Amino acid sequence: MWWDQAFENIGYKNAFQVKILPEDVDPMDVRYNVIQWVHRATRGWSYGSSVIDPRTGEILKGHVTLGSLRVRQDYLIALGLTSPFKNTNTDTSTMKEMALARIRQLAAHEVGQTLGIAHNFAASVNNRASVMDYPHPLVELKKGEIDLSNAYAENIGEWDKFVIAYGDYLPDSETEKLQSLSAQAQSKGLQYVSDLDARSKSSAHSTGHLWDNGENAAVELTRVLQVRAKALADFGVNSIPFGTPMSELEEVLVPIYNFIAFRLKQRQS
Repeated sequence: MWWDQAFENIGYKNAFQVKILPEDVDPMDVRYNVIQWVHRATRGWSYGSSVIDPRTGEILKGHVTLGSLRVRQDYLIALGLTSPFKNTNTDTSTMKEMALARIRQLAAHEVGQTLGIAHNFAASVNNRASVMDYPHPLVELKKGEIDLSNAYAENIGEWDKFVIAYGDYLPDSETEKLQSLSAQAQSKGLQYVSDLDARSKSSAHSTGHLWDNGENAAVELTRVLQVRAKALADFGVNSIPFGTPMSELEEVLVPIYNFIAFRLKQRQS
């Protein structure tokens, strides 16, 4: 429902709605936009795709696929970062909330894809200006302890509102409006770097990084290394619940050991 904010911002009330699909409806029916949740035993991609009329470019149907193992992976990352199991009654609600915050952000990302919105890997430079970035969890050290409360954004960003507003006008008839919107985005310092300039091996862009936070990638790497060092220093039997086989420590260790290479553990379209 985050996208409803963007449509309300340009005057459309209740234009974006989410409902439970009736049981007698085929998810492949082109008349319905669908978000489907798939239970997976292995890690898989998340998808946001569309059925498009080739004659006009009109989006006829949006279809999003989200997998259950993503939530489990983020939960393991949160457990490894905090090593919370100091007694038999440990509260893990904070770790679960981080995993749920991630799946909310991811759901908004994939829905954005079905709306025809491209990735923007410079959004993290503009204070999380778009859910169309690939977000590294903003895990912080506060008073020497790891804090997960600000790991993921809670809404769409300024860039997302801009692209929805921009798409509301036809270039042939509203050139002045489009130019005005673009000027407003530029005045706010909003930047845009998508796949071709950020993901290929031959690309190099100072702001178009995947899986990062902040304006300076080198400064952020140093900060993340400090978080990782704290997590590894605390790692041990407290990283898994009482009664859990010690062999499962590996599942918790791997994601925090590779925390600086977060892209190895996250996949999305």
